[in-house]
Amino acid sequence: MPKKEMLFDKTNWKTRKPRYDVAEGKIGRVLTVRMAPGDDLFGTTVKICKEKKLKSGVILSVAASLRKATLRNVWKFPEPFPINDECRIFTPINGPLELLQMSGNITQTENGEPYLHAHVTISMGRPEATCFGGHLVEGCEIFSTCEMVIAEIDGIDFMRLMDKHTRVGEVFGIELEGKSSAQVKKAISDRKKRPKPSGVR
Repeated sequence: MPKKEMLFDKTNWKTRKPRYDVAEGKIGRVLTVRMAPGDDLFGTTVKICKEKKLKSGVILSVAASLRKATLRNVWKFPEPFPINDECRIFTPINGPLELLQMSGNITQTENGEPYLHAHVTISMGRPEATCFGGHLVEGCEIFSTCEMVIAEIDGIDFMRLMDKHTRVGEVFGIELEGKSSAQVKKAISDRKKRPKPSGVR
């Protein structure tokens, strides 16, 4: 019988070698956005980032009304990684809806394309103020308006690179100050080669 894959390091997190990545940058441009009725919240956000050449950013605030929404959630753990659509549930919700909160980031793929990763909380009028949350995907249609503020992060390449452990694209910041383009490429290559965390077979 094959051994079951160990997904997580079971050693004491207080004493084991840290497994996090940290990169420092600064806030650059700030984009203020108003979306119109019929716009798709996910698709329009990506389109704006592409047009403004924003590849490293954070979503500061969003308020919107929605005609309908689709949210994605994980409903079971994958065995083994990666998380895929067999582990996910897509929930369509008809409005009118209020977008209460949206948090996330904009990174870039290795091809230089902007990548939006965001989670949202929405409420509906009936039953009164019932709330739903999940991962933002296409299918959230603006009803009357969407007001959004996005801050660009300067001084780092905020990349979404394949992770050997989770087997999906994960974020990785590369500090740019004092680095040549060759050094940045090497940092990307080194990150992709990083072995699995201790305790993961």
